[in-house]
Amino acid sequence: MLKLIKDNKKIFLSYLFATGIGDGLFFIGVGKILSTKLNLFLGVSLLFILNEVSKLLFQFIFSSIDKKLSMKKAIVFSEIFQSIFLISVVIFSFDIFSSQILILSLIILNFFDGLSKIAEFNLTLKIFSKDDRKKFNSYITTINQSSRIIGFIIGGLIINNSRYELLFLLNSFSFLISCLFASLMKVEDTEITVRNSWKELLNKENYYILIYTFLIGTNTIILSSNSILGFNLSVSNTSQTILYQIANAVGSTIATLIISNIFKKMNKNENKIILLGITLQGILFFFFNLLNEYEKVVVFILISTISFINLSIYITKLQDYAETKFGSKAYPLRQLSRSILNLFGVTSLTYLAFTFKINYQTIVSFFCFFVVIINAFLIKNKIITYIVEN
Repeated sequence: MLKLIKDNKKIFLSYLFATGIGDGLFFIGVGKILSTKLNLFLGVSLLFILNEVSKLLFQFIFSSIDKKLSMKKAIVFSEIFQSIFLISVVIFSFDIFSSQILILSLIILNFFDGLSKIAEFNLTLKIFSKDDRKKFNSYITTINQSSRIIGFIIGGLIINNSRYELLFLLNSFSFLISCLFASLMKVEDTEITVRNSWKELLNKENYYILIYTFLIGTNTIILSSNSILGFNLSVSNTSQTILYQIANAVGSTIATLIISNIFKKMNKNENKIILLGITLQGILFFFFNLLNEYEKVVVFILISTISFINLSIYITKLQDYAETKFGSKAYPLRQLSRSILNLFGVTSLTYLAFTFKINYQTIVSFFCFFVVIINAFLIKNKIITYIVEN
C-alpha cells in the first residue's frame, strides 16, 4: 500500500512535469508572437486577460450543464481534446499563424484547462495526506515551474527559427504524455462538479471562502504582473525574455527549498509571513527602475520566491477548508474568484499604465501595499487567517 502511494505521488508529479513543458513553450512562444503582431504592452497583457476570460467561460458553461464528471476521465478527456485541437490548428492554418488563430487557441486551451485544474485539485486531496501537503504543494509548484523553464527554452528556440507550427505540435505531444500519466494513477475515482460555482459566488453563507479566494487572486495578479514586466523589459530580445521568465521559475525552486527545510517553523506564523512578503514585494517593485539589468534579474527571483511561498500557504489553507468545511466546491470557487480578480486586476493595471504613461512596476507596487492593508485589516479583525489549525 505504501509503495502504491509513493508511486501515485511520482506519477502525479510526472503528469505535472509533462503539462508544464507544454505550458512553458506555448506561453513564451505565443507571448512573443502576440507582442510582435500587436502593441508590445497590449499583446502581452492580452495573453493573461484571455486566460482568465476562458476560465470564466468554462465556469459559466459547465455550471449551466449541472453534470457530475469522473475525476480521472475529466483529465483524460481534457488532455486528449486539447491535443487534437492543436494538431487541427497546424493542419488547417496552412502555416499562417495570425493573431486571431493565436487568440482562438488560447481561449480553447484555457477553457479545457479549467476542467483539468479542478480534477487536479481533487487528486491532490486523494494522493497527499494533510501533513504532507504544505511540503508537497511547494514540490508541485517547483515541478510546474522547472518544467516551464524547459518549455521556455524550447519555445525560444522555435521562435528564433520561425517554426511556429512546432509550438502547437510539441504542446500537443505534451498533452498526450500527461494524459498517459493521468491514466496510470491508481486512486479511487470520484465525481467532481462545478455546477454551483456562479450561484455559490452570490451565496452569503460562503462569504468567508470567497474573501479568502479573492485574496489568493491578488497573489496571481502579482505573479502575472511580474511576467508581463519581464516581457516588456526584453522587447524584441527573445533570449532576454527567456531569462526573465526563468528568473520567475527559479524563485519557485528557492521557495520550495525554504518551505521544505523550515516549513515546520512557519506554523503559527503564516499571517506574519504573508504580510511581510507582500510588503517586500511592493518595495522591490517601487525601486525597480533604479536597478541595473543584473539586479533586476535578482529582484525578479525575489518577487517570485515570495509569491510561491505565499502560494504554498494559500493552497494548504484552501485544502484544509475543502476537507473541514466547504467540501469540493472550494476549488471551483477559488478558480472562479481568482479568474474574476486576475482579469479585473491585470486589465486595470494595464489600462492605468497605458493611459497615463505610468511605469507598470510603480502601479504594481501600490497594488501590493493596498493588498497588505486589506490583509492586515482582515487578520486583525479575525475575519481571515492563513494558519491551518485555526
